[in-house]
Amino acid sequence: MTFLNAALAFGAAAFLIPLAIHILNRSRFKTVDWGAMHLLESVIKVNHKRFRFDQWILLALRCAIPILLAFCLARPVLTGMKILAGESPVSMVVLLDSSYSMETESSEGTRFNAAVDAAKKIIAATPRGSEISVIQTGGKATPLFPQPVFDSSIVVRKTDQMRSGFGACDMPAALAEGLATLAEMKHARREMIVISDFQPADWQPVEGSVAQSIRSQIEAASFAPELSLIAVGETESGNLSVDSLEIPQRAIGIEQQLLIRANLRNHGPLKVDDLRVSLSIDGQEKSVSKVSLPPNGTIQTLFPCVFDTPGSHVIQVRLIAEDPLQVDNSAAAAVTVWDTIRVLLVDGDPRSEPLKSETDFLAVALSPYTFGRVRLADLVQTTTVQANKINAELLADTHVLVLANVAKLTDAALQAVQNHVSSGGALLVCGGDRIDLNWYEERGYDSGNGILPAPFGLAKGIERGTAKTTEPQGQTHLINQHFDHAALEFFNNPANGDLSRAVIRRWHELAVSSLPNDSDPSQRDVTTLARLDSGDPFLLERRFGKGVVLQLATACDADWSDLPLQPIYVPLMQQLITTMASSITPPRNLITGEPAVMWLSDTASDSSISVTSPDGVQHLVVPIQEADRTVARFASTERPGIYSISLPSAETIHFVAKTDRKESELAVLDHEQLVELSDELDAGLIESADQYLSQDRLRRHGREIWKYLLAAVLAFMFLELVLQQRFSRVST
Repeated sequence: MTFLNAALAFGAAAFLIPLAIHILNRSRFKTVDWGAMHLLESVIKVNHKRFRFDQWILLALRCAIPILLAFCLARPVLTGMKILAGESPVSMVVLLDSSYSMETESSEGTRFNAAVDAAKKIIAATPRGSEISVIQTGGKATPLFPQPVFDSSIVVRKTDQMRSGFGACDMPAALAEGLATLAEMKHARREMIVISDFQPADWQPVEGSVAQSIRSQIEAASFAPELSLIAVGETESGNLSVDSLEIPQRAIGIEQQLLIRANLRNHGPLKVDDLRVSLSIDGQEKSVSKVSLPPNGTIQTLFPCVFDTPGSHVIQVRLIAEDPLQVDNSAAAAVTVWDTIRVLLVDGDPRSEPLKSETDFLAVALSPYTFGRVRLADLVQTTTVQANKINAELLADTHVLVLANVAKLTDAALQAVQNHVSSGGALLVCGGDRIDLNWYEERGYDSGNGILPAPFGLAKGIERGTAKTTEPQGQTHLINQHFDHAALEFFNNPANGDLSRAVIRRWHELAVSSLPNDSDPSQRDVTTLARLDSGDPFLLERRFGKGVVLQLATACDADWSDLPLQPIYVPLMQQLITTMASSITPPRNLITGEPAVMWLSDTASDSSISVTSPDGVQHLVVPIQEADRTVARFASTERPGIYSISLPSAETIHFVAKTDRKESELAVLDHEQLVELSDELDAGLIESADQYLSQDRLRRHGREIWKYLLAAVLAFMFLELVLQQRFSRVST
């Protein structure tokens, strides 16, 4: 026997109260001899034994009442008595695998249909009064109901309406969610049932220390749940998948070509020839190619894309093939096509001669068609001003701000720039001979609290207009390396140019001691994008609020380097500016479970936003105000695919949620591996729902008996009253 409220069982000690009263009452009587006593001796001898027996009965009843009442409040549960087997209620959590691999087809239907049928059969057989929770494990573990439900028929109907196709499972998180849910339930009998296809990729993270942690949680529970594993589906072969799409991270303009790289995989043992691969843009097929996939191998294929309208577009690559799992035969990506990127150039050294001002080379590099008077349109539109013209109104219509050799800013201008970047703008700060080093360190960097990634240090290299050098080497070059940042990965292809050919004659030291470290949390987001062969950082990046800041160690004109005279200058500056512009808006390509975030204009703040999920269901999102922006946020992106947000302006914004393709390998754990897993988790391995129900009937041998004890308390109280009155009449 166990107790749900064991501490209250100590209340049984209250039986000492009637016992003490009985003993005290006995001590109050005194024997007095008197003359006629001999006349009653025969009567006393006859009734003495009966009198004592009556008193013992009443005392036993009075002691039993507080004992039974205390046990009743402690809620005892009888175990180990098969005679009590019956329909005692149960607290049950069903972890139902709803990941995309559960859509694998076989001759008997999909794995998910088999899992739902098993769950429905088990739930329908739960005793009356049971509390049930179903948690779908695809993507993020999500309960089917916000609270456990006591009506099994409602749970069965809702489970029957579930659909699979969600992201890959995170089984450790799902098991933790199930145990946390069980801990909040009330019944003594507790069950957690996992119904899944048990793919190795999902369950490998559960092995070892994680399995031991789960077992420890189960053993530490006040009422340890019974954990059962039910496997559905068999290993399938011959599956094909589009693992991912690779697209440039820079901003794309109208009529600019975008190269899409699709990674295709064959999970089967046989080679696949003449496989058709199609590219669609906004649902319209644009091109088709044929490829051959080696057995258990991968290939890449390239698709060029050109967009003739600005706005949000969706690219989708699809394999046209028959295989057991169709949902992974396609992959999509959201692309934003820009009409214009507005760049504000702040010239810190204006001149009247051509190509002498600080920003002249940069303006030509960003808008070559405009300066060349070619009829083609530039994606970037530049405006050049001096530092005294900076204000909030000017920055409101700017995507990227460039400070080129600007000595310093006024307090009002600095505040406007900080507000612009923190609310989602982009800033490029270039060095030069007019830089006020003290101001940039004290106000621009401000011990890591300012907008700069690092303070500008003393200039190194050859002084302007002389052969004097402050460094032994005199000049330096960019290190030719593999670039991971989206702005520079363009130069990983040697055909696009060699950054190391540029000669950097003079540059600022960007103080290494001020770069990120564990003791300075404000600087942990600083990244060195490129470095000089002198060892000095050349280009730094830092997130500032919702925006981004890049810091260039040298000038953007030809005074300190021959960079503007190199063929790489135009693509380098365009890559930097367009990548910065694309990074200042919330990402449109997400991992399943990440929220889709849309910044809205003030005119849309009073209207609900409609979101259409990949399964075609429409959801309403109410915009909220965050700082100085109106934001629409949709968090339910556990299902991979395309999410469309319809704005009041009739514009549609697309988001794409993608998941790890690890489940596209359709192998499942074999019987020996399942046995090993169940042993690690101390779980029962069940072959079917029928077997579970058969074993469950044998397991039901526990029942709470507080109701019976309460009835016994009432019965004893009534019996004590009746016997007290009867014994009193007899004794008189």
